[in-house]
Amino acid sequence: MNSDAARYSPSGTWATFKLADETFAVPVEEVQEVLMHQPLTPVPLSPDHIVGLLNLRGHIMPAIDLRRRLHFAPLTAEHSGSIVVLKSRGHMVSLLVDEIGDVVPLSHDLWRSTPDTLPAEHRVFVFGIYPTQTQIVLGLRVDTLSGDDERPDGVGGGRADQPHV
Repeated sequence: MNSDAARYSPSGTWATFKLADETFAVPVEEVQEVLMHQPLTPVPLSPDHIVGLLNLRGHIMPAIDLRRRLHFAPLTAEHSGSIVVLKSRGHMVSLLVDEIGDVVPLSHDLWRSTPDTLPAEHRVFVFGIYPTQTQIVLGLRVDTLSGDDERPDGVGGGRADQPHV
């Protein structure tokens, strides 16, 4: 059992999406909406994974390319993906993902700790795994995605070509 699962999603209901061949889950309570690709406003000097700002009916939020953030290969040009709009800890953020999945119940008791075999650059963003009969679902720590660092405690990281203020 992974107690983080109950903390992240008290209801045990999760929204899933695909990134490459991996399935990720976020608490359904944090999902505001799902969109097809939208125009984004570029942000100069932002970290590489912040690909712009999304204006959603007057709410301005960062758009995070989850492939870049998790160090996956870029998506091919002919596939634009989808956007998942989340509200985590009072902040809105949008994630660019490959494909939207389903809303599914995932029992708190079956979540497992993140294995040591998961690369370190991914473990920072994943709190646990949920094995199903057909796949492994990775539980995403939404609150760690928008910063320019690689650690959830906010220490270190950032792009070397950007000044730190």
